[in-house]
Amino acid sequence: MDKFIASTSKSSRRQTTKGQGKSALAQARSPTHSTSDLGSAPSSPQLALTPTPVTTAQMAEFTAILSPLLDEKLGRLSASLELALSQLTSQAQRLTEVEDRVSTLEDGLTPLQTTVDSHDSLLSTLLDKIDDLENRSRRNNLRIVGLPETVKGPQLQHFVSTWLPTALGIATNVPLVVERVHRLGPDLSPSLTRPRTVIFKLLNFMDKTNILQAYRKAGALDYQGTTLRLFQDFSASLAARRRAFAPVCTKLAAANIRFTLQYPARLRVHLHGQVTFYDTPFDASAILGDGSDQQQRRQSTPPQ
Repeated sequence: MDKFIASTSKSSRRQTTKGQGKSALAQARSPTHSTSDLGSAPSSPQLALTPTPVTTAQMAEFTAILSPLLDEKLGRLSASLELALSQLTSQAQRLTEVEDRVSTLEDGLTPLQTTVDSHDSLLSTLLDKIDDLENRSRRNNLRIVGLPETVKGPQLQHFVSTWLPTALGIATNVPLVVERVHRLGPDLSPSLTRPRTVIFKLLNFMDKTNILQAYRKAGALDYQGTTLRLFQDFSASLAARRRAFAPVCTKLAAANIRFTLQYPARLRVHLHGQVTFYDTPFDASAILGDGSDQQQRRQSTPPQ
């Protein structure tokens, strides 16, 4: 009897457990199970949804659809890349050609630059020689500034050969031999009061030297109440170089400092028993400054 009761109790428990299991399984499979219940339920790996596998037929269908589109896009991209590569190759070739040409030009330019520098040096030397020759051709010339325009024609010849040496006190056994004498520039209007410069050329260089020395010793030359000035004749370039010393020479004369503007354009100054030479007006202006400035800029030579 006891055994029967125990077996009955066990079978009822089994049935109850089976019933509960079936009920839970039916509830899980029931379509009426709301998503809210799933959301509120704790997550569990057993409840994760497994993606549906793609079949071979679907893959083939996708490939058939995408392949033409990809082929078209990749074809355009490939054509663009080929065009860019072709242009890049062409540019590289042209750049190489340009580099070769530049290198060739540079190689040819080096000797040309040397030649140009040599020609520049030679040209400068030749210009100096031409200027020197021009000034040598003028070495017997003298200029008279201030002579009235009323003295003209044969009177100019008589004035230069006779009156001028007499006025300067030059004793000559024979008259001065004047090769040429004339005025510079065209005839002036009578309304203009400034006379043109007279230029004349002497045959003997010593006559020219004697006239200059006598003029410098006299200090002034007067003709019928008009002051005349006497100058050497130089080329335009040399005259400009010598003219640049004019402000310094004026200040030196005002300061009673002895000086001489030597040929071609070099200032010789006598100061404190010392002879100093200046090749540029800038250097010569130092003598009008203080003593330290003078010592820094001037180049002294022993007295001569």
